[in-house]
Amino acid sequence: MKQLIVTIIGKDKPGLVEQLSDTVYFNHANWLSSSLSQLGGQFAGIIQIDVATEHFQSLRQALTDIEALHIHIVEDHTQTVTTYVTQQLTVTGNDRRGIVKEVTRHLAQLGVNIAKLKTNTQSAPNWGYPIFVAEFQLHTPLEISAAMIQQQLEQLADDLTVDIETLS
Repeated sequence: MKQLIVTIIGKDKPGLVEQLSDTVYFNHANWLSSSLSQLGGQFAGIIQIDVATEHFQSLRQALTDIEALHIHIVEDHTQTVTTYVTQQLTVTGNDRRGIVKEVTRHLAQLGVNIAKLKTNTQSAPNWGYPIFVAEFQLHTPLEISAAMIQQQLEQLADDLTVDIETLS
């Protein structure tokens, strides 16, 4: 068996996810996990697929034959040794240029790996100015506490709210 990581981008239109899922299914593969979105009129995503070695080439060809999408396929060679704590981090604050850069720099300095990141900007309920919200899934070294991360990030600005929940 091979596990594949497939990245996808193309002009968004109805039926793309169905076309992808049909391609995976009809080529004897299993769709394990994914993150798919529509951003600025484009469809973008990443899918983890499990496929038997004998069906790998036909799956690869079928995926790359989808004309509406640019597809990149790599084999997943990760080891499943867990030496970290998984945490959910939510950072909320006034939107400004560089906020993602500042937060990610501090996390990297602590040796924290970002497994997932979802960001958006929304209007503040009472004032209408833009509020930035980032939701991170972190893989944190065992020696780094949630309190250490929170303290580091709260020093970035007075308006940041930092919430951390340990998942594992």
